[in-house]
Amino acid sequence: MKITIYHEHQEQTLLFLHGGGVGGWMWKEQIMHFKDYRCAVAELDFEVANATIEHLADQLLNLAENNKSNGKLALVGFSIGAQIALKMISMRPDLFCFTMLNSPLTIPVKLPRNIIQCAVSLTYPLVKKRSFAALQARALSIPAEDFDAYYQYSLQISSIALTKMLEENMQFSIPQDFSNIKTDVLVTVGAKEKQIMKRSAAELTNRNSDCSSLLIADIGHGFPVEQPQLFNLLLRQKLATHQF
Repeated sequence: MKITIYHEHQEQTLLFLHGGGVGGWMWKEQIMHFKDYRCAVAELDFEVANATIEHLADQLLNLAENNKSNGKLALVGFSIGAQIALKMISMRPDLFCFTMLNSPLTIPVKLPRNIIQCAVSLTYPLVKKRSFAALQARALSIPAEDFDAYYQYSLQISSIALTKMLEENMQFSIPQDFSNIKTDVLVTVGAKEKQIMKRSAAELTNRNSDCSSLLIADIGHGFPVEQPQLFNLLLRQKLATHQF
């Protein structure tokens, strides 16, 4: 897994995990804003054979473990990246001072694997078409200036990786250990998102008293890119209250 470090001379580290269908470039506004933090941006690779949420979480926990001499990490995840972040803190909460989960799906969508595979095989040719990618980009609230990066990412992803990503995302549920961990967690969900996303946020707060949630007005599934200034302000406010 590729990890790109920005502002490496800073001591306190923020680890950013992107969502499905996008890459680490989605955090460009956060990288520019948080110049007073060391920003680690992961490129989640679903092309490899063992690319599960658990496997990716294990890999990233090695990074967090190696950072222990510099203190704890702050962890920020979006969509499937938030699911991976949730898995990470459930396994090793001691490595993180604060976690921000943006739009994590935690209520499994019960679709047979063959249905998911069939859906991907039917729609995969469309993914490579620029016009279809433009529709998808609007659904994800991706700014116009980032469309080319999004489209190039779409051209590179294989049908196998796309299927695997969808399977992992749709079958994910809250890890059993999450109820017992003691670390500050903030969940955000857009007011324009589907009800299952809002229910997911509510379920997380019900499972752990150290977890809180915010419903972000006028936002769909794309808070970090749709309203980066508000996102950055909220994250900075939370970081100011934590010791790394």
